[in-house]
Amino acid sequence: MEIRSVLCMLCVLHATMGSGIEVVDASTDWTNYLENLKLLQTQLDADNDQVVVHEIGRNTPREIFFNVSFESPPQKKTVHTLTPHDIDVLGALGDSLTAGTGAGAYYLPGIAIQFRGISWLGGGDESLETSMTLATILRKFNPDIKGYSVGNGLGYASREEDWFNVAVPGGRAHDMLDQAQNLVNLLKNDSRTSFENDWKLISIFIGGNDLCAIGNDPNRTTAEAYVGDIKKALDLFQAEVPRTIVQVIQILEIYLLPQVADADNAYPLCGVTQQLFCGYVASGRNDDELKRINRDYQIQLAELIDSGVYDERDDFTVVLQPFFENTVLPVTEDGKVDASFFAPDCFHFSSKGHAMGALNVWNNMMEPIGEKAKEWSISDLKCPTVDNPYIFTSGNSHSTKHRNRQQRDVKAEYAESPCIYEDCNKMPSWVSGVIIALVVVMAIESFLMFVVHKVKH
Repeated sequence: MEIRSVLCMLCVLHATMGSGIEVVDASTDWTNYLENLKLLQTQLDADNDQVVVHEIGRNTPREIFFNVSFESPPQKKTVHTLTPHDIDVLGALGDSLTAGTGAGAYYLPGIAIQFRGISWLGGGDESLETSMTLATILRKFNPDIKGYSVGNGLGYASREEDWFNVAVPGGRAHDMLDQAQNLVNLLKNDSRTSFENDWKLISIFIGGNDLCAIGNDPNRTTAEAYVGDIKKALDLFQAEVPRTIVQVIQILEIYLLPQVADADNAYPLCGVTQQLFCGYVASGRNDDELKRINRDYQIQLAELIDSGVYDERDDFTVVLQPFFENTVLPVTEDGKVDASFFAPDCFHFSSKGHAMGALNVWNNMMEPIGEKAKEWSISDLKCPTVDNPYIFTSGNSHSTKHRNRQQRDVKAEYAESPCIYEDCNKMPSWVSGVIIALVVVMAIESFLMFVVHKVKH
């Protein structure tokens, strides 16, 4: 038998999370976490207990490292017996959230920059200790993992540094087939990786722009169209790409977006930018209809993946990661929505939000199907164990629950909320002038804030 030691990192972010109903006390979580850690330590071999606590500061991650050893039987690898150590290549599809738009921005003009290197699903800048992404977590298990993007750039242009992060800002579900074909071509022609032999983890997160476009494009934004377009991309991967886990991240509840703009620590102009990026949602006029369609996206996507159509080979599968299903907005210590998890436009994720996304998608990977968390939350980074060393799929979850589709209650009282103005979701011609003026104001504001900062220091 082969002994593999994997370095696992548990990270507790010292902050609070909650919703309008519940607020979690981070200090209590930390106490409980330490107690659970002591119980875990007693189960580890005494020779392998190497615990070091790094306490950097009150609002920074508290990191605990220890070695976990487990035996992996000498068997043929299948998609259902993959450990994090076995993943050789990362790929990512999606929109601006996966492209890292505005992730490192401090001022509003910075949202024009794509910070792909810190994207939660596709970035690989720095290390886990300073930048939490899916790649920096997996590098703790396989330092030679490939495919992640690095650096940043202005506007979208395919760069060599993007590698297999093919997400395009503004992307919608109907773009997934083109992105999938682009990724397949890149995988087949990349000299740094082996298309036939490398085990691949491909992540897809899409749907925000579809929900934003409901008012302007009702026929192409139905749940049926949304899921049908994603299915085309999944079918292509199944037909052409060997040795692959595709994980689809469930769409978030986008109707909560206006609450971010109302936060006390939100950027002053972000309410305006929300209207420009996603007026249908930001207006709040169509909440009932939006909630119904948003939930239909989630239900039908889960039904597609749970159908078993992608579980027909031992070297390919699709897994749904549902941690956004019941979206919980992060809150400050006084229980108010915390806009620091979002970029200055209150629409895209900040670097902090990307770290949270990476933490939660990783934890879903470590949870059996049928028992995966369905809320975005601050928690430990979970570790593979001796009993469950694998990335969970339909073939290794061993849960009677994972084949039972959840029946979600889509209430009949979700009535249509027609717009009070004709074509109100279409941009009037005079708005272009306002946008130009707004850009000028933002540039001036950014310059003045820079000057004030220099004077103070």
